[in-house]
Amino acid sequence: MVMIKNKKEIALLKKSAEISDSCIEIIENSLKEDISEKELARRIRKQIKGNNASEAFRTLVACGKRTAKIHPRPYASNKKIKGLCYADFGAKYKGYCSDMTVPFIKGNVTKKEKRIARIVLNAHRLAIRSIKMNENCWKLFDKVNIYLKKNGFELMHGLGHGLGKIVHDDPSIIMPRKKKIKHPRRWQRIKKMVFQPSMVFTIEPGIYVKGLGGCRIENDILMTKDGPKILTNSKLIQV
Repeated sequence: MVMIKNKKEIALLKKSAEISDSCIEIIENSLKEDISEKELARRIRKQIKGNNASEAFRTLVACGKRTAKIHPRPYASNKKIKGLCYADFGAKYKGYCSDMTVPFIKGNVTKKEKRIARIVLNAHRLAIRSIKMNENCWKLFDKVNIYLKKNGFELMHGLGHGLGKIVHDDPSIIMPRKKKIKHPRRWQRIKKMVFQPSMVFTIEPGIYVKGLGGCRIENDILMTKDGPKILTNSKLIQV
């Protein structure tokens, strides 16, 4: 029941996504300045709170080698923004959460970093156009992971997750590694999940290379009878 949202819930999730989406312009304008990760995170929080919302989770901004971790600590440092980076944030509006990750490049990056970003963007596009009604969610993870493996990488976290009153809701777009099935009953339930109308979920492929860096892009999706509708507009920003 929690996976299928009613009209009121969808309206609130759309508004939450709209608030998060408004942060893209803040990021673009901020990158024209010489600012730190912490300052960009502060500006994102200010934008969210200025729209009568709260943070769905702690805003994360990472650059350079810190992007090699899925959730680096600290969430944002005093380091000046430079190189391949991303900001992961979300709004919580009247109890309903959004979640997006915006990748960006400031200044020069290596050919390897450019390749990582390109492959992540391709994986995101592949995922969006491959979402099919009544198809098992885990099959989408598998398809995108196969693409990444052909390019020398693999998905190190779920491809996406549901959104609702909590930021990690059902459906779970994952396929656990055979040696890491810690909760077989939960996995049996996840295996049966299929894409249905009125689901709201994220799509967030990412690549992480220790000692070099990484990239992730994340958008919020509403499943409709006519197919997936993208609610946010995360993109690679280059300055």
